[in-house]
Amino acid sequence: MNTTVTSPLSVTNNTIVSNVSVTDGSVEQAVTMGTGMEITDKIHFATSAIIGPIFVFLGLVGNILSILVWRRRKMRSSTGTYLIGQAIADMGLLVFFLLTDSIFKFRPSIATSSAYGAFYAFVGYPIFFMFLVCSIWFTVGVTVDRYIQVCWINKAKEMCSEKRAWIGLGLITLLCFFVNTPHFATYEPVPDVERNGSDAGFRFTEYGSTTGNINYELWVLCMMILEPVPWAIILTLNLLIIKRVTGMNRQMNIKRGSSGKEIARKSETQLTRLLLTVTFTFLALTAPRCIMQCFVKLKSGDHVVFSKAFAIAKLGVVINSSINFFLYCLSGKRFRKELRSVVCARFRGDLRVSETISMSERTWSSTISRTKSTLSEKSDLLVK
Repeated sequence: MNTTVTSPLSVTNNTIVSNVSVTDGSVEQAVTMGTGMEITDKIHFATSAIIGPIFVFLGLVGNILSILVWRRRKMRSSTGTYLIGQAIADMGLLVFFLLTDSIFKFRPSIATSSAYGAFYAFVGYPIFFMFLVCSIWFTVGVTVDRYIQVCWINKAKEMCSEKRAWIGLGLITLLCFFVNTPHFATYEPVPDVERNGSDAGFRFTEYGSTTGNINYELWVLCMMILEPVPWAIILTLNLLIIKRVTGMNRQMNIKRGSSGKEIARKSETQLTRLLLTVTFTFLALTAPRCIMQCFVKLKSGDHVVFSKAFAIAKLGVVINSSINFFLYCLSGKRFRKELRSVVCARFRGDLRVSETISMSERTWSSTISRTKSTLSEKSDLLVK
C-alpha cells in the first residue's frame, strides 16, 4: 500500500523523475521535467524549513505584543477586540503550520508514525484550516467595525462596543467551524496492520477521495470562503471609508485655514494609503495559494508541478499572519506609543523584581548573621 503524504497546503511527493510519464519516448523531456522538480523541491524546502519558521517566530512575537497593546486601557475598543481575536487566530495558524508542514522537512519519518497520523487527521489538518478561515473573516469583522464607526456615526456608539465585538467574534468562530466541518472527515489514521513501515500514518477517507471533497475545496472554500468574497467585502468597505473621509474633509475645509487643510489632506492620504495597502497586501499574499489550489483540484496540466507550486504558495498565508504587528507599527503613532509603554513597563517590572529579590537575599543574609551572632553570645554566657 502506498499512501501519499499531504500537508494542509501541499502535496508531498519524494519521487521526481519516476513521476514523469514518458509515453512518447522523449527521454530528454523526462530529464528536463525531473530537473525542474528538483529545483521546485529545493524551493519547497526553503519555504517550509527556513523562511517559513523565521516568519513564524516573528509573527508569534509580534502577535503577542499586539495583544498586550490592544488590551491596554487606552486602546480598548471594539476594533481592538477584533484585532485581539485576529492575533489569536494568526498565532494558531502559525503554530499549526509548524506542526503540519515544517515538521515534515525537519523530521520526514514522523509521517509514518501512527500517533502523528491520528493527530494530523483529527487535529492538525482541520484545526489549521479553522484558524485560516477565522483569521480571514476576523479581518472582515475589523473592516465592518471601522466602516460602521466612520460611515454610521450615529449608530456607532450603540453597535460598536467591546461586548458586541466579543459576540461578533464568537459568531464568526461558530460559522467558521461549521464551514470547516468537512476537513474533520477528509483524512483518517491508517492502522499499523494495513500498511508497511515506510507508508504514511494517515490517508484520505472515503469522502476525501470523492468529487464531493474536490467540489467543497474548490467552489465553497477556495472560490467563496477564503478569497473572492472576503476580499470583495474588504475592498468595497475600505473604498466607502475613503470616500466618506474625503467628503467630510471637503465639508470641513470651509472652516479650516490653509494649515488645517494641509493637515487634513495629509491625514486623508495616510488613511487611504493604509487601507489600500492592507487590502491589496491581503490579496497578494493569499491569492497565489487559492489559484494553485484551483489548478491542483482541477488537475489541469502537470499535477505534481502544481502541487509543488501550491506548497510554495502557502508561504504567503504565513507571511499574511505575521506582518500585522509591523503594519500597526508603521501606520499607527498611538500604537507605537502604547507599545513603548508596554516594553518599558515590562523592563521596569523585571528590574524591580530583580532589585526586590536582591534586597530580600541581603535581608535574609543579614538576619542569619545576626541570629548566628546572638547564638554565639548566648553560648559564651552559658560557658562562663
